[in-house]
Amino acid sequence: MGSIWQNLPVILDGLRLTIQYSIVAILLMVVIGLFAALMRLSTIAPLRWIATGYVEIFRSTPLLVQLFFIVLGLPAILPVNQWFGQLTYPILAAAFTLSLNEGAYVTEIIRAGILGVDRGQKEAAQSIAMNGFQTMRYIVLPQAFKRMIPPLVNQAAQTIKDTSLLAPVGIAELVYKGEIVIAETFASFAIWGLIAALYFVLIFSLSKFSSYLERRLQVDKR
Repeated sequence: MGSIWQNLPVILDGLRLTIQYSIVAILLMVVIGLFAALMRLSTIAPLRWIATGYVEIFRSTPLLVQLFFIVLGLPAILPVNQWFGQLTYPILAAAFTLSLNEGAYVTEIIRAGILGVDRGQKEAAQSIAMNGFQTMRYIVLPQAFKRMIPPLVNQAAQTIKDTSLLAPVGIAELVYKGEIVIAETFASFAIWGLIAALYFVLIFSLSKFSSYLERRLQVDKR
């Protein structure tokens, strides 16, 4: 227990970084997923092809490989460290790669949610002279969002857990800080137990917030 209390500030700093990366990745994955889903549903073929290619590539390759490729591999062929800074680029690249990976799954969640809205709703909107953008903005997306809450929360929880894969590419977060403490104290059981408990608290809190949000929005569970 002594090793935990002595190194608690380091672990909590790692928790702070994990939360920051998670928030950025979750916000970006929703934005990326929304645009990619709309592209996949577009009547313009090139947009569908681009979105489909993006989804298939990022869903069919491991996140860790994507991180190694973009964070560590890309600087070998492009001067990205000079463009963004040697310390800044790995952080930006890791956060963006995580967002792209999670966004590929969110794309399918949003697309399924949009397709799940009754076609009659769209036809009713057209009958009162609403254009495609207005129909999507005011009719389809609000209804689809209610149905998407559970899978989106599941994906957000997965994103929080996936931040642990940032450690192998040298990004400081909860696991990375834990490894530093373990290397100094050799208290692996206690430190990994604490890290697991912190992840549990984060994801359990997110799950409870999801349940509250569902009740507030009165999701139709029939």
